[in-house]
Amino acid sequence: MRDAPARPRGRPRQFDEETALDQLTALFWRKGYSQTSVTDLVEASGVHKPSLYRVFGSKEELFARVLRRYLAVRMDMSAMLIDQVGPGVDGIQAFLSMMRDDVVSGTSRHGCLLVASSTELGGSTPGFEDFGRAYRAALRERMAVLAAKAGGTDELVDQRTELLVTWFMGLDITVRGGADEAEIDQVIDAMHGTIEAWRA
Repeated sequence: MRDAPARPRGRPRQFDEETALDQLTALFWRKGYSQTSVTDLVEASGVHKPSLYRVFGSKEELFARVLRRYLAVRMDMSAMLIDQVGPGVDGIQAFLSMMRDDVVSGTSRHGCLLVASSTELGGSTPGFEDFGRAYRAALRERMAVLAAKAGGTDELVDQRTELLVTWFMGLDITVRGGADEAEIDQVIDAMHGTIEAWRA
């Protein structure tokens, strides 16, 4: 008697998880958490609701995962760019120019997802409590490396770090508020002018 063929264990996953997360991140980024429905999530990802829940859990669990992933990717990208721009004030200016190009190119036209979500949700969501604080701490760490390129005392570097953190978060809010390219350039030009004065 022949052995019966083994039955497949469960239905094989029919979608790429990372691609789905990219699509869902873009949706939350555009509409915000509160205005995004489960129907929106299904339509944006092309994943049926049962599969969506099975893989990502509830909407809250999915959003927490999206935020953690977005934070990691954003900070890794910032660290890479800071390494690439070179030393001194010229390096800081180059980084700022890169940020300007990213903002006006369309890839970041909705501002920063973490800043927008902090404004909407008070910086906390189930599964990623205090995500606003986590973002500010990570951004401050990256900006400290950037500010140090201009040299100066530890106290001066700390002051410039706080200024950079405030600038970039403010820029994200400006962009999220629908600023056009001319208004964005006004902000960037003001930042360039201030940073230029950091030359020893």
